[in-house]
This record gives sequence, structure tokens and C-alpha cells, in this order.
Amino acid sequence: MPVIDQLKQNQARELVLRRIRKGHYRPGQRLPSERELAQDLELSHITIRRGLQDLVEAGLIIRRPRIGTFVQETRSMELANRVAIVLPNWIGNAGYDHPFFPVLLRGIMSGLDQRDCAVSLISYQAEQFWHDAGEAMLARGMGGALVWTVNDIPAEQMEKLSQCGIKVVLLDGAGLWPRLRFSTVAIDLTTPMREAMQRLVDLGHRRIAWLSYEATRYRQFEERLVAEFAGRYELENPQRIIHRLPADPIDFTGYAGLLSGPNRPTAIIMLDEFVAHEVFRACHQLGVSVPGDVSLVAIADSAPRSHLVPLSAPDTSGLWANAARRAAEHLRHLMESTDDKQIDVSLHASIQWKASTDRPVTHPTGEKGSI
Repeated sequence: MPVIDQLKQNQARELVLRRIRKGHYRPGQRLPSERELAQDLELSHITIRRGLQDLVEAGLIIRRPRIGTFVQETRSMELANRVAIVLPNWIGNAGYDHPFFPVLLRGIMSGLDQRDCAVSLISYQAEQFWHDAGEAMLARGMGGALVWTVNDIPAEQMEKLSQCGIKVVLLDGAGLWPRLRFSTVAIDLTTPMREAMQRLVDLGHRRIAWLSYEATRYRQFEERLVAEFAGRYELENPQRIIHRLPADPIDFTGYAGLLSGPNRPTAIIMLDEFVAHEVFRACHQLGVSVPGDVSLVAIADSAPRSHLVPLSAPDTSGLWANAARRAAEHLRHLMESTDDKQIDVSLHASIQWKASTDRPVTHPTGEKGSI
């Protein structure tokens, strides 16, 4: 079957299923005829027939020859709102081993009505989003999806979700695909980025390194911010301040070289807890003390208790739990009503300054500290 026909079939199924969930068609009640449904839902007769057949096979409705089609008397779990949590594979495949996953899941489940939702976890590779996630959502009859997005998902693949009637709320997708008008709940990390730079230069740091990723939606902002501070405070060449990690595979081995030698930075800004973990590891191996030899600041940290020294960073665990809850609440609203109102929520993070950050210290020649 052509993809467009499959999408329309799924749309027909979901529209009728939504009416059953809402009680417009009650258990034992006869449904309107296929022709009446086709006119009402503005779909073709054959599309309605195929969508109803899906519901017959799911045990939700029953056909009685020469009498009509009826809603089954017994409520099935198939009537539950089917929700997909769609995550990039570097989160989804790790599951509970990823420090961010339980935070996200806790927030999502607190925002859904767990008595009336069937939740599935789906992971994807960005370049194969439709193959990995889209087709899986269609096959499982998902009515809604909370999607943690990455920059390089093709817009046309995201658009297919709307075309097949799946309600979508994006997590951390602010500014992506504005034409598609998806609702978005995200955390604004630009404020802590500016806070980090300002605090470090105010403390007297002038040799600052910024550790980030090749594939980050903050790339342009990072470069503008570093250039701004480099010009204002006479820091070194901005191109030497920012160090980017390739996305796949991520290679942290360069940190040892960055922290070695007399010209190592006195302060390092790190994008997240994974970079922070590797920097702490390199400091420990090289005998570089935090914050005596180098001050550390993270822009996001979902594992605050795992570091050797309390790390200056925003409380992104609490923020993401709140963001996930609000996203789930809005998705539930979209699935249970005819109101398709778009929301664009941005929660603002702020750094909590801890023991990993201090003024730069000049040690006597040959003296080293330790963590």
C-alpha cells in the first residue's frame, strides 16, 4: 500500500477511535454507516472501510452483516491513549543507565493519566527517524508522541507524523521546523552560558576553554558569545577557546592534552555532565586540582552527585522533570480534545555556584595540587 494511503487509513482509525474514547460512540452502540463517516470525516469511503477494519482486528468494534458496525461491549486496553516516548538512540538504548532517562520518564509519567495511557519507548537514529520511529508509531497505532529532537531530523519526516494524525509535542525542539507548528517545551541554556562566561572573567580567569559538541543546536550562540567576551576582555583567539567533540563516535581522549603543560586553561566550561565526567577523570589522572589548578562549570548536569567535587551547574534534573511533565500534560490535552492550540514553553536555567569554581591561583613552579 502506498505511504499516503497508509497515513489516511491510520487517520481514519484514530478519528473514530477518539470518538469511542470520548464516549461519542458508547459500548454496544451502532456506528454511523461508512458513507456517513466518510462525509463527516472528509475521507474517502475506502479509507474509512480500511480504518474500521483496523478497529475490528483490534477487537474494538464488531461487524454484524446486514445490520451494521457496533462498539464492543467490553472496554479493551486498546481504548487507552497510546503514547510514544521517542528518544535519540544515545538516550533510548541506554535506558535507566543514562542519568537523564529516569528524570525524563518521571516527569512524563506524572503528566499522563496512567490509568488511561499505554506508553511505549521508541529510539531512533536522526537520519533514519521515519524508519526507526515513524513506522513503529504507525504500526503500534500511536495517537500521540513526546519527541526528544535533534537538529538533523529531516523536516519532511517530522511532517509525516502530523499527516497521519499523531499529536506531537517536542522536548528540547525550540526553533526547529517552525512551519510545522509543533508544540514545544524546552529549557533555555543560553542564560547559564552567559552566566558562566561572566562569572569566570569576573573572578579573573582569562585562559578559558569551552568544551562542546560538533552537533549542538547552540553552536552559533556559543560562537557569538565567546567572540563577544574574547573581544571585551582580551581573551585569546575565540577559535582556540572552543573545542568541539565529534558526534559519532564521541572521543574524549583530547582532554589530557588540553590539561597538560603550563598554558592549560585556568577555567573550563562544559556543555553537560558527560563532558564533565571525562574532564574530572582527566584531572584526576594528571594530578590537576579542582578548583586550585582549574575551575569547572557545566551548562547542564543531570548527575550532580557523581562528580569528585561539587560541580557548578544549573539544576537541570529538576527543570527537565518539570518540562517533561508539562509536555505530557499538553499532549494529553491535545489527544483528548479538538483544541490543537500550540504552546511554546521555555524554562530558564540558572547556575548554582559550587566548590568547583574559584579564582585562578598561581602555583609556585613545579607545584601541583590534586582533586
